[in-house]
Amino acid sequence: MDDRHLLIVGGGLAGLAAGCYALASGYKTTIVEHNLALGGVCTAWPRGPYRVDGCIHWLTGGAFASLYQELGITPRVELRTLEEWLTWRNARDGNVLRITRDLPGLARDLRSLGPDDGGEIDRLIEASDGFAELSPGIDRPPEITPLSQQLLSFWQMRQALPAIAHFHRPVEVWARERLRSAELRRFFTSVVPKEGPAVLLLMVLGYLKRGWLSRPRGGSAAFRDALVANYERLGGETLLHTTVDEVLLSNGRATGVRLDDGRILSADAVISTSSTPETMLRLLGGRYDAAVTRQRMRDWKLFPPLVLASFGVAAPLAAAPPLLIVDGLTPFSVGGIESDRLTLRVGNDEPSLAPEGHTLVQALLTTDYSFWATRGVGYQTAKEDIAHLALTQIERVIPGVSDHVRMTDVATPLTYWRQARSWQGAYEGWLPTPETMFGHVRKKLAGLEGFYLAGQWVAPGGGVPNALMSGRHAVQILCADDGRSFQARTAD
Repeated sequence: MDDRHLLIVGGGLAGLAAGCYALASGYKTTIVEHNLALGGVCTAWPRGPYRVDGCIHWLTGGAFASLYQELGITPRVELRTLEEWLTWRNARDGNVLRITRDLPGLARDLRSLGPDDGGEIDRLIEASDGFAELSPGIDRPPEITPLSQQLLSFWQMRQALPAIAHFHRPVEVWARERLRSAELRRFFTSVVPKEGPAVLLLMVLGYLKRGWLSRPRGGSAAFRDALVANYERLGGETLLHTTVDEVLLSNGRATGVRLDDGRILSADAVISTSSTPETMLRLLGGRYDAAVTRQRMRDWKLFPPLVLASFGVAAPLAAAPPLLIVDGLTPFSVGGIESDRLTLRVGNDEPSLAPEGHTLVQALLTTDYSFWATRGVGYQTAKEDIAHLALTQIERVIPGVSDHVRMTDVATPLTYWRQARSWQGAYEGWLPTPETMFGHVRKKLAGLEGFYLAGQWVAPGGGVPNALMSGRHAVQILCADDGRSFQARTAD
């Protein structure tokens, strides 16, 4: 290792991945983390005998599996293949659809609800098979990929181009234009964001069929802890409960950071994993790409903020599906946002979340950031009201559950902001839409040397693999700039 020092702003998955790859490539690293612990939004926390899991619903494998191996997460953490992704239920008419690895069976179930939509259902199932074969571009970021290689990659995906063109439109638009069944339209706009491109359906179904969707044994905590352990084993340094106020620049180069207590940390390079508004408008003071940033903030959609209401239940709830979406409920309001839909996570397949015979049940409720940001002294009361509302809705889905609740925990958009600096509670940054998913956010800014971007906000659509991949790509660009070899494997 030489004396070149890399500062990383943010110790979430992207920052930890960047730290591991940089250490393996010969840099000295320091992660500066606002929170009291590493992991960012990939987190879990104890509540009595229960553990509230705040992150991984399902993990994408396939080509992304190499990231987990390179970073020493697997095989230390076992990934349990999902046989079923989720269950959808319409509370009004009782219709139920289970999305399992049996895609022909799913096609039959879809036709039973939409007998006039058989052609489009077949097209969806067939296209998902081909889409899963496409490379997600892990090996090298576009910034340092030769044009010839980019053209070759484009040529190799030529077979999938007709499907991509057909399913490029938002799910809501695709469903309205291509499906006659109102029930199917409601189903598809429930299981993925309605603003997102319909290719999201292709990805999920194709990966599910191949066994490339999983959950880590031990939950988000085990996944996070394995990555943290690898970073520490490699010799990375960390400053916790420390907030960066400014990236220091000199002659068009990043030279370090100034902390909120006035301290100066010098460095040869800086990677920021903070949100785009935080990085571009606060840390850099609007000196680079500010117009582009403001345009994106105006035109691109953010992941809607959530309330995560968790309950420790003294019952096994073995019959409940681990991930359940219930549609058609009597409308209810969560912090100014009205909905008739409930998403439930039932932790009956993960023993680390609750004692034997108990279950962690979580409701994910879309809400409004400004509602929580303006509660003031009424914030705690608002949390208690939401907990009561969430439990009322869960009771309608799982009758009798209220009598067995032994623990209640509510995380709001302000929780995400305080703990992980998630801008306006957008825990995964930009919402995947046709504009964002197929757009490219550069990880190096024109006119600024020694400064790089990583994290959810340079990987629209977010998610664990995208965060890890962004850290990898940022270090690859750094190594290319420094003329040194990038080392991909960080663990034995």
